[in-house]
Amino acid sequence: MKPIIGITAFAEDDLSSRLNAAYSKSIIEAGGVPLIIPLGVEEDVAQIISMTDGLLLSGGYDVHPFLFDAEPTPKLGKVHPERDSVELALINAAYIRKMPIFGICRGLQILNVAFGGTVYQDIDSEYHSKKLIKHVQQAARGVSTHYVNLTPDTLLKTIIEEEKIAVNSFHHQAINVVAEKLKVIAKSSDGIIEAVVHDDLPFCLAVQWHPEELAIVGDEVSKKLFAAFVNASLKFKVEA
Repeated sequence: MKPIIGITAFAEDDLSSRLNAAYSKSIIEAGGVPLIIPLGVEEDVAQIISMTDGLLLSGGYDVHPFLFDAEPTPKLGKVHPERDSVELALINAAYIRKMPIFGICRGLQILNVAFGGTVYQDIDSEYHSKKLIKHVQQAARGVSTHYVNLTPDTLLKTIIEEEKIAVNSFHHQAINVVAEKLKVIAKSSDGIIEAVVHDDLPFCLAVQWHPEELAIVGDEVSKKLFAAFVNASLKFKVEA
């Protein structure tokens, strides 16, 4: 039996749900069965989590600043509190069950906020560095545009087996204050946090880039990430 991977949906302005095909394709190619989780299911997250073996937090619009006790800055993008609500509920239910979690882009940010951290609402206007690099690329989604440096002796380093990797980048927000329960395991050259783990869980990894877009064009590093997540979900399925 293949593991069932619950994937949070992207929220449209009318609160309909959709998902870029790259997410489901990457899960399928890694040996999992994708299941899209729409908005509005907060009351049923315990049942949803009991039916799945892994939780993938997908990318999307900005996290509402009210969640980390902040006012909106001028460069804040679109927010959908309804998406924040269901994802926070899913993260909590998955954490209680000790289920594998994989966060991508916004998924990293909402995971950090869920555990008590904060985010920069806009990197260019709030994060001051003489080495600041471009984090919102104009290149195609399957093209890598900057490097990420991995911390030794971490889950990410174990999976990828490299010290530096090339990634794509489509984000104007990033982690500011790291949640107490999370550990930073990768940064870009300008110091922006690119990956975190939760050491209390068997598999809880989140990255700032979009490995799903790289995996579907054959990037081996990205394929390793999805394989590790799906394998951890299969192990959870067997042992749960």
